[in-house]
Amino acid sequence: MSLLPRYIESKIARQWHREMLHYLWVGLFATGSQYVLLILCVEVFHSSAVLGSSLGYLAGGSVNYVLNRKHTFASQKKHHRAITQFIIVFIIAFFMNGVLLQALQTFLKLHYIPAQILTTGLVLVWNYSAHKFWTFRDVD
Repeated sequence: MSLLPRYIESKIARQWHREMLHYLWVGLFATGSQYVLLILCVEVFHSSAVLGSSLGYLAGGSVNYVLNRKHTFASQKKHHRAITQFIIVFIIAFFMNGVLLQALQTFLKLHYIPAQILTTGLVLVWNYSAHKFWTFRDVD
């Protein structure tokens, strides 16, 4: 039994579902570009998966900021503050992506695609949490 009236619970649930749907669509776009660069680098240019994944992660970053700020979280936070916090979260996630991908390939001997899928899932949890509760949170 909840302490909140049913209509408030319903509104919170709808807000969260809308937010998650937007976050997943934005993430799909950014992650799609990351995977394209990853596969191109490995299969066409015969470079490392970490390099390809990192280049792809950089490519999706700016689009990710604009779309998540406006559409996912509908943040009113001032750009200079939000972009600074976004860059901090982005840098942490960028290194998480590279380190996790390298570790999964080196220690667990995973092929680069399943390793990247696992890495994407872990980094997604970090990114969503950090952006929801810090980067795009309207309370300063």
